[in-house]
Parts: sequence; structure tokens; C-alpha cells
Amino acid sequence: MRKLFLLLPVVLLLGGCSSEWSGEVRFKVREIGKISSGPLVALDVDGDAPEGLTGRITAETATPDQLPADVKPGDLVVCQVKQHDDNGFDGGNTKTTVGPCRRA
Repeated sequence: MRKLFLLLPVVLLLGGCSSEWSGEVRFKVREIGKISSGPLVALDVDGDAPEGLTGRITAETATPDQLPADVKPGDLVVCQVKQHDDNGFDGGNTKTTVGPCRRA
């Protein structure tokens, strides 16, 4: 029985090691351009970011295939955002994916 009580804090600690969030975020298209690895779209959060995000999204990038075909700088879009952090304690290794997006 004592072994179970000793094991309980370890199990609870490991359960808090990763974090995941997904939801829709409203963005304003800042720029559409190319970088050395290909085309890229720069997006800025329009308004406040939703609660529950791991860290704060201030600017994100997406590929043009995740956006409506005729989108241009200044347009508002709503994108599906997924964040995953294998180590939820430091918040430094959060991976964020943006898309697909639709017009707002």
C-alpha cells in the first residue's frame, strides 16, 4: 500500500508534462511573400488571443494553401490553431500549427 502512495505523486507529475490546445483564432493578414523555403503568409492576431493557449501568439505564419485563394494583406481570416508542448513545464518548446483558414 505504501508503494502506491509513493507512486501517486509521480503519476500526477507525469500527467502535467504535456499540454495541448486547439481552437479558432481570428487573424489579420499582414504580409504575403516568399522566403528561402517557399511562399509564406504572415498573420497577426486580431484582438485578444483566446484563453487556454500555451504561451501568447503575437504573430504566426501559415502557408498560402491554408488560406482562401484570393486573400490579400489587410484581410481578416479565422484559422484553426493547434498547439502542443511535450514539456508543459517550461513552455519553451511549444509547436504551433495554423490552418486551415477561412474568411472572417
